[in-house]
Amino acid sequence: MKVTYKIIVSLSSLLCLQIVSAQNLVNMDDWVAGTSGPTTNYHGYGPDNMNHRVDILGPYGQNVVAWQAKPDATDGLNGGMIHNGVVLSTNKTYRITYWVRSEGSNNCNDGIGFFGYKGSDGQRLTQYERLDGVIGDWPKFSNVALINDKWFLAVAYLHPDDYTGTELGGIYDPSLVVSGNLPNPSYSITSYKLPASESTLNTRIMTSLWSCGVGDDLYTYAPRLEEVNGNEKPLMEILTGISGGGDTQPPTAPTLSSMGQTDTTVDLSWTGATDDIDVTGYRIYKDGVLEASLGNIGTYQVTGLTAGTSYNFTAMALDAAGNESPVSNSVSVTTNSSGGGGQTVWNTSGNDIDYIVGNVGIGTTAQANYRLAVDGTIHTREVKVDLVGWADYVFTEGYELPTLGEVQKHIQEKGHLINIPSAAEVQANGIELGEMNKLLLEKIEELTLYILKMDREIQELKSEKEQ
Repeated sequence: MKVTYKIIVSLSSLLCLQIVSAQNLVNMDDWVAGTSGPTTNYHGYGPDNMNHRVDILGPYGQNVVAWQAKPDATDGLNGGMIHNGVVLSTNKTYRITYWVRSEGSNNCNDGIGFFGYKGSDGQRLTQYERLDGVIGDWPKFSNVALINDKWFLAVAYLHPDDYTGTELGGIYDPSLVVSGNLPNPSYSITSYKLPASESTLNTRIMTSLWSCGVGDDLYTYAPRLEEVNGNEKPLMEILTGISGGGDTQPPTAPTLSSMGQTDTTVDLSWTGATDDIDVTGYRIYKDGVLEASLGNIGTYQVTGLTAGTSYNFTAMALDAAGNESPVSNSVSVTTNSSGGGGQTVWNTSGNDIDYIVGNVGIGTTAQANYRLAVDGTIHTREVKVDLVGWADYVFTEGYELPTLGEVQKHIQEKGHLINIPSAAEVQANGIELGEMNKLLLEKIEELTLYILKMDREIQELKSEKEQ
């Protein structure tokens, strides 16, 4: 049996946890229009086919990259974004803001909220106290049917356990701002208290759709999570995109460069763009035509090019108010001729050697879907696999746990567990280490739920017997 391993090495950790180190503790730098499923720092609320990044006209009138939840009319999880986690101190107050926009005719409830995981053992907390003292299992700041086809700014707070003040959050309509004054919320918000039993909490903010119809889409843009310490971004500035008397200063132009090319792709990178407030995104142009609208990232691969053809690329930086920077320097790149000639692909630096483009085959021809294909054994001390998304969706609200009868029927008919590849599939296609470990953990977590259910039933039987 030939097993092809797909190994991707980078600096991001498997759990993608972020330690508090900046005023905005989350970002959307890894959102790229035209992509689906998870990103480095986010995963979807439901299947990949219901979670997309798209270009859309943003709340300040400029094109932005937003997270689109696109339901397929099935029951349960119908899309939304979940940040992979940032560690918060439970004795501080934090403010969370999202731009959200609903589209469709079925008036689905648009949910926003968070999950909290213990720092000590990684277990998700299931008891949260609202400001009114009510204890709930699923902490949602809001779950309402928003007015369609307009942007709203949702504002919510996480307070220490000893907080005794009033509700500070709400969902605001920017069109109701008059004379620079914050309007009354169009929808109410329920904020929460952080548990005193934990010193830190790995917090994952989210937006969600639940059991919605086709066409009821939810868009999320510019999530922010900030400590309330006097340095947080003014709420009116977030709501209007105007700083002080108005943000009219554009960012500086980025410096664009090429990192390499193949016969059909060009890898671009850029640096140097600055702004008096914040650079929020970039636009890439190919021969003067918009190629892509991106978040605040520094690299992009242009695909679908013609071999042996010259292209000119430029870039522009954007800020939150929609100001565009001057055009960057122009970079001219000629794609390789068919066959891959015309470029030195190996780079050396000291004892390091890097392969810039293309794929490598050892004992076999290079395969198009894999950077490294090996027909044979690999001897190594350790393998690290970066994986976006993990099997904790088993423990989320609405997960449809198969009944044991369904599991038994599937085994009798298919000869293997649900969602686990068959022996024939493994023989033909091999396995991917990261994905297989996720599937195995899915089965372990499902077994845990079965055991907990059986334990409850046993305790109920003991109680009945004692009575």
